[in-house]
Amino acid sequence: MSTTGALLPPPGVDELPRFDRGWVGRTGRDPFLRYVHPGSVNWSEDLENLHEETSRDHFIDVWTRRAMLARLGSLASQVSIADIGCSSGYMLEDLRASYPHATLIGVDLIASGLCTAHELVPDARLLQADACALPIRDRTLDAVLSANLLEHIPDDVQALRELHRVLRPGARAVVVVPAAPRLYDYYDRFLGHERRYGRGELARKARSVGLEALEDIHLGALLYPPFWLAKKRNRRHFQHLEDEALRARVENDIDDTKSSRIGRLACDAEERLLAAGVCLPFGIRGLTVLRRPADAV
Repeated sequence: MSTTGALLPPPGVDELPRFDRGWVGRTGRDPFLRYVHPGSVNWSEDLENLHEETSRDHFIDVWTRRAMLARLGSLASQVSIADIGCSSGYMLEDLRASYPHATLIGVDLIASGLCTAHELVPDARLLQADACALPIRDRTLDAVLSANLLEHIPDDVQALRELHRVLRPGARAVVVVPAAPRLYDYYDRFLGHERRYGRGELARKARSVGLEALEDIHLGALLYPPFWLAKKRNRRHFQHLEDEALRARVENDIDDTKSSRIGRLACDAEERLLAAGVCLPFGIRGLTVLRRPADAV
């Protein structure tokens, strides 16, 4: 089945529009297909704009994308890869560089992020859709990536169930979430996080829907001690912040760290440690490699 055939038509439409670096319809070329309206998702255009300004070059985001790509496993050149929660498309951009002949699918709920993703990777098929009800047919994707999405979803188990459904038997999903639930603070609240994840929590939830956990590690382990101290300070002194004071504090937190040379060096050192098999039992983010089991013979 072709990748276009793997996608379901939007509501009220009998078939997919033609794709040519965008979805070609009667009124022109659209950057994405709309399956749902954003509704009450724990994200917004305002947060998307803040995310777009900071995440492309922030050392922890660069390291996260690099670590995820490294764990996709062996893929053929012409494969179907989806980024669920693609936001502004930085992961799609990295995927295109690594897999120039792959068919890429990006799913998100926020229109502004999808428009930016279209500018970065115009040949990616972009969908405004709910991660808990993906408009993708069963068993059609060769790989899935999802970074910093599940923490925004009240029913994260349903989102994992959808990953299981759309993956081909034997295919992988690489998922990243924020770690350490006891460090939930105003920053998480501002970003609309439903939760931070405990050690092994995501792997357990994934196994409950039939996925195998191949690897369950942390990212940002070498940065965790100062991160822990900052989070504890935040919970003690700043948890009361609201509205503009809250936004200003979050923006200041981001500005203080995004150009950190120490942060970049720590991520590079951690990458070498992981390559040598050294996995520390704590970190800023959790990375879990999942696989849909192969069909029984």
